[in-house]
Formats: sequence, C-alpha cells, structure tokens
Amino acid sequence: MDNTTALKQWRRRQIRDNFVAAWVVLILVAALVYGLLVWFKPDITPLKQALRASLSGIKSNSTWQTFLQIAWHNERAVGVVFLLALIPVPLLYWLNLVGTAASIGLVLYISGHQTNTGLLILTGLLPHGIFEISCFALALALASQLNYYMRSRTKNWRARRYDWIGQLSWRSFVGPLVRQYLLIIIPGLILAAVIEGFVTPWLLTLVR
Repeated sequence: MDNTTALKQWRRRQIRDNFVAAWVVLILVAALVYGLLVWFKPDITPLKQALRASLSGIKSNSTWQTFLQIAWHNERAVGVVFLLALIPVPLLYWLNLVGTAASIGLVLYISGHQTNTGLLILTGLLPHGIFEISCFALALALASQLNYYMRSRTKNWRARRYDWIGQLSWRSFVGPLVRQYLLIIIPGLILAAVIEGFVTPWLLTLVR
C-alpha cells in the first residue's frame, strides 16, 4: 500500500473515530456533570434568576446583525479548536467540547427542577445545537489530524505506525483539511446560526 492510499484511509478513520468520540464525550460529560449536581444539590437559585433575566427580553423576531454575531461566535469557537490543535500536545483541542458538555449537564439539572427556565434553555439549545455540535465534532476530527501532524513533525524519533505523515509537506497535508472546513463546517455553522438567529427566538416565545 502506497502512502497516498494509506493517508486517505487514515484520514477517514480519524474523521469517523473522532466524530463518534466527540458525541460520546459530550453525552458522558453532560451526564457526569448532571449526576454530580444531583448528588451534591448545590443552590442554583442565583443562576436561575440570572438566566431568567437574560432570557426575559427575547422577542420572536431577529435581525441579520444577530445572525452575524452568532455566526462569528461559532466560527471563533471552531477557530480556537484548530489553534489548540497546532500545539503539539494531544487532546488539548478537546477543551471547548468538554466545556460545552458541562454546560449542557447544567442545563439538564436546571430543567429537572420543574422550572420554566430550564425549558427555555433547552429550547434555546435545540434544534440548532444538533447542527452546531455536529460541525464542532467534525472540526475536532479535522483538528485531530492536524494535531497528529504537528506532533509527528516534532517527535519523529518516536516509533509510530504513521510517523511518515510528519514528513509530508504542509500544503499537501493541510489542503484537504481546509477544503472540508470551507465546504462542510462553514456552511453547517451558517445553517446553525440561521436557525439560532431566526427560528429559536420564535420558539422561545412559545414556551416562555
């Protein structure tokens, strides 16, 4: 098997394994945070009041400015993932996903207290969250390739099956990642921003 074929197979495995792992980590961390909160039963009244206040001014209409702000926020979050992937330290680029999962666990805990605040937040997370998190998971899959490439370039002395990846030129390795980012992740994040900016506010007024 030549290196070109091996690289394509390796990329496919990285995307498949990390995409699935991202969703699994999200569910497990959210469940863990939820379980810890149920166990310790902290007082979340101030948090609920703050969340309620932040959601009280939501209107059913939205603006293109709101959409652009959401889209920019999503792009920045993904950008941080790729920036962390450039650091030759494994799994550092997963920090954003872990933080997101922890916040979802908190939302589930608030929802379990029979308060409309939790329902509001859950409505605010869906349905755009499905697209947003899926794009985030794909970004992690691409970032895993980039991170391995950076580590392989700096630690080729370590005997690994795919150490030859670090010997590839920067352009030939990163080019496919950039194309997938431009053709899949950016459109997916834009779709998520459209839903969050124009559909979610209307849904929130129905359950408020």
